[in-house]
Amino acid sequence: MMPDAVATRASSVDDWARAIARPNISPAGGSAAALTAAMAAALVEMVAALTAEREAYALVHEEARAARARAEGLRQELLTLASADAESLRRFEQALALPRGSDAERELRERRKRSALREGAEIQRDVLGGCVEVAALGTALVERGLQTARGDAGTAVFLAAGAARGAWQAIRLNLADEPPGSEFSLIIQAAAGKMAGVAEAEQLAERLFDRP
Repeated sequence: MMPDAVATRASSVDDWARAIARPNISPAGGSAAALTAAMAAALVEMVAALTAEREAYALVHEEARAARARAEGLRQELLTLASADAESLRRFEQALALPRGSDAERELRERRKRSALREGAEIQRDVLGGCVEVAALGTALVERGLQTARGDAGTAVFLAAGAARGAWQAIRLNLADEPPGSEFSLIIQAAAGKMAGVAEAEQLAERLFDRP
């Protein structure tokens, strides 16, 4: 079982699954979204590596190698974000446990809660950004990568799209009380634009699979 301090480099998939399954506030959906996106990036790496090894795909070797390198970086970033989200949730949990007997205590508690929620939203913004890239890389491999592995590339796209939806909802929920026009409300607007990019990549992948 994973210790209280979540460390992605030292934790197995089973560790993460068990930790998320516990009736605790952390880790939760944000970490699950980041981990799912990391698995999608790993699939992109695999398909890109296979494509780069096949002489029949010589025309896209350079593209495949670049996709593999970027996907590897995204995988590492997303694993780090999974841990960061868990830590952010712990800070939110600590804020909830603060006393609220006096006005000063209630003010401090609310300030700490909002800080943790904002931090979580920023983390999920970065998760969403990673999902956009993974989905785009996966779609390109569905179209131009090793065709016997196109199902794996497609799985990467669909996993990234699902993770993106989770990140998007987390951003909206965390920032629901932010005033319109504020710095943090603008994160919601930017995230909506990124969701459009994810949806486009997912739809393109579906069309490619339907192509004879």
